[in-house]
Amino acid sequence: MENKVLGYCAIAAVLGIISAATGFAAEVTRVKASEIFILYDTCVYPSSPALALGIVSAVFTIITRIYISVSFGGSGCCRTDPNSTPISKLLFVLSWVASVVAVILLLAAAGLNNRQGGQVDSYGLITCYVVKPGIFAAGVILALLSAVLGIAAYITLTPPPQTNTYPAVAFPMGANVDPEKNPVPFPPQQYPPQQY
Repeated sequence: MENKVLGYCAIAAVLGIISAATGFAAEVTRVKASEIFILYDTCVYPSSPALALGIVSAVFTIITRIYISVSFGGSGCCRTDPNSTPISKLLFVLSWVASVVAVILLLAAAGLNNRQGGQVDSYGLITCYVVKPGIFAAGVILALLSAVLGIAAYITLTPPPQTNTYPAVAFPMGANVDPEKNPVPFPPQQYPPQQY
């Protein structure tokens, strides 16, 4: 069972790391204000892979969220699961919130990064839009935090109690006692009288 749990957690961690790697690559390759030039009252943006990387990072954040929800017990916050604790429910809710905010940040930054055109203000100056530094990074940190909190919510679940179907048998203590030669007598079974 422990190998199975470790495998689930490792897959969730790898998905979170892929999301983080593509998000940080989007942060590094985003369009900077110094790279934009104005041509005929239009902002001209250089080509950048930040749009695709931001979308891939958001998609892997969603995949991580789905994997954690399905593999680690669905909506663990709202279910009346006897194994869930208040801490695991809180961590699960925080994981959901972090993943939703991460996806919004990553998609918004990716969309703004590839925005063409500009806006002319009341003074006749043109304004070109760029993604501020750290928006992709904030989305990535929240995506990683979502994966970590999801794994922590699963780990903090209390295991179900082990039920033993066999009664405990006490062997007599002493030197050289062989249970096969000296069987332990079991008390007779008491059956209720049956009515016909």
